[in-house]
Order: sequence, then C-alpha cells, then structure tokens
Amino acid sequence: EQMKRIGILGGTGAIGSRTVEILKESYPLLISYYSRPKASERNCKYVRVDIAKKEEIERFCQECDIIVNCAGASYLNGEKVARIAGQLGKPYIDPSGETFLEEQIADISKMGIFVLSSGFFPGMSGLLMRYLCESFDQPETILGLSASNEVPSQSAIEDFILTNLSGFGVALHYYEKGRLIRDNTEIVEIINKRPFKFQNYLTVEAERIAKYYSLKQANWYNASFKPEIVRKMQVAVVSAQNDKNSYRKLVEEVVSMTRADVGNSEQFTYMKIEGTGVSNGARHTKSVEVTSNCSSNMSAIIVAHTVIQIIEKNLSPGIYYAMDIINPRELLSKLSHYELQIKEKSIEKMDMEDKYDEGTI
Repeated sequence: EQMKRIGILGGTGAIGSRTVEILKESYPLLISYYSRPKASERNCKYVRVDIAKKEEIERFCQECDIIVNCAGASYLNGEKVARIAGQLGKPYIDPSGETFLEEQIADISKMGIFVLSSGFFPGMSGLLMRYLCESFDQPETILGLSASNEVPSQSAIEDFILTNLSGFGVALHYYEKGRLIRDNTEIVEIINKRPFKFQNYLTVEAERIAKYYSLKQANWYNASFKPEIVRKMQVAVVSAQNDKNSYRKLVEEVVSMTRADVGNSEQFTYMKIEGTGVSNGARHTKSVEVTSNCSSNMSAIIVAHTVIQIIEKNLSPGIYYAMDIINPRELLSKLSHYELQIKEKSIEKMDMEDKYDEGTI
C-alpha cells in the first residue's frame, strides 16, 4: 500500500513547523507557506499557498491524502478548508475548530472525517481528563486548569477572541450533576514560582467529559488576563464585527502587551488535571501535570498523533474531537519523548475525613 501523503497548510508557522518535525521521518509531507518560504528536502515538499484563494487550496488538497489546517486563525478559514477536504473525501484535522466549526460543517459531516479540537487546549486538555477518568473504577469529579507564560502568535490571539465571540464554553460556570452552576470565585495557584489567577470557564470539552463519564462535578479554570489586556480584547471583539482594519491593529496590540508582560522571564505552558473517584473500594485523588516550553509544541504533538490515528484506524465519516480517537494512556507514555515534564500523583483518602497517605505513581 502506498504511503499516505500528509498535507500541512501553514506548515512554517508555530504549530505547523513543529508538526512537520514530528511526522517527516515517517511520512511524505506536502507543506504550504505564505510569507516564509522554505526549500524542499527529503519527505518535505514546500509550496506557496494563499489561503484566501479557494483554487490554490483545492490544488493543494488534491495532492494529499490527509489535510491538516495550521494556516492562521481557524475561525477565519476553517470552514472553507474543511468543505474543500470534505468534497474531495480527504480527512481534515484542525488544531482549533471547537464548537463553532462543528456547527458550521454539520451539514457535510457525513462527507468525510473531520477531527477538531486537536491542539493543546482543547485537545491535550480533553485527553488528560479522559486519562484520569479512566484511571478510576468510578470517576466522580474532574478539575482542570492551564496557564502560559509565553508570547502567543497573532493567529492564536485571533482564534481566542473570535471563538469567545461564538462561544466555546460558558464563562464563570461549572458543571454539577447535569446542571451549569454560576461561580465567579477567583483562585490563585503558584506555578513556576509565579502567582496565576484563575476563574471558572466551563468548556464544551469538559462538559462532554462530565456527561460521558457521569461525573458529579467538572470545573475548568482559565488563567485571567490582566485587566488592560481584557479591555483591549473586548474592543477587538466589537471591531471584529464592524471594522476589520482596526480589529487587526488591536490584535497586534494585544500581542505586544503580552510580550511586554512576559518580558525576559522563562517561557512555559502548564496544564494540571485533578480527579477524584473510587478504585478498589477506596476513594482516591489523582492528578497529572504537564509542562512544556511552549503550547505550540503540545498542540503539534496532538495534531501529529491525530494524523497517525486516522492512518491506523478505520474511522467512519463524521465529526470527532482529538480526545475521541487518541488513546490517552498510549499518548501519555510517549509524551516524555517530546521534552515535556510529566508528573503524576495519587492520594488515597483513608476515610471520609480526608486523611491523606501520599504516594506517587
């Protein structure tokens, strides 16, 4: 059987270039760039594609067996590329996507395989939640949070602003026994010797996990941006609907403000998931923490493993999230190959008064 050729749109960007590094030893790649040309090498053919031109995307997709879309903000071009992939019958992978893209392509869901939310968050977040839930005989609660001390790309900020516009979760709420409960409490965690403030932001991904595993409670916490960055983003949201030029400028300003905030401090991305449940008749609290030098690295790992799953599994047509098709235990066993720090902990609750006997797995 001929080796599948993977097409990576935006393959010289932050996530795309890291995905290329993971896959190029095993698969032939067709990689698009727009403003950052690169010379082709063994297994990697680079071509220029303008994502605004449908015929150029079609030409690119026709030459591939699987299409990965890392070209700019998914909110702006995800539907266009997904529809072209669907018409050609080629599986489509999006590191972002979330619910907005799920709704936009619902009418073509049976035309092909579409895997959304295949990045760091959502993506890695869902897989780690699944991993913990499946480590209990009977999972009961899940709590997750992530924090970054890094300068995001312009397209990452765009996607954040635009997905919030369409809603990929419910701010200041958590899940409890089938209902959404409002809670605007702020919590503080010290990560890498730096305090981060968090507030509830129930994502669609966390809610899906809660319903699938019949959890009593699920919380997802997002790190709070500085007030002046939040205000700038709010202005950008308004201008996104009215004035595209000032919107672009505002996005650039948000990136600059984040850069100033990060300064010369060490860059990192951190995610922690904690769960409670029953195993062998005893109640346990378990946690898993993953740290990397950047979120794009984590996103690329999920994208690459999604590609591998599509090649190895015979998936039926439909819309999936990465957490639906990647085995979380297998993924976790491979994460240390990618220069990530992983910590796991299990605490048995000796009785209902929560006396802990701490140990590590």
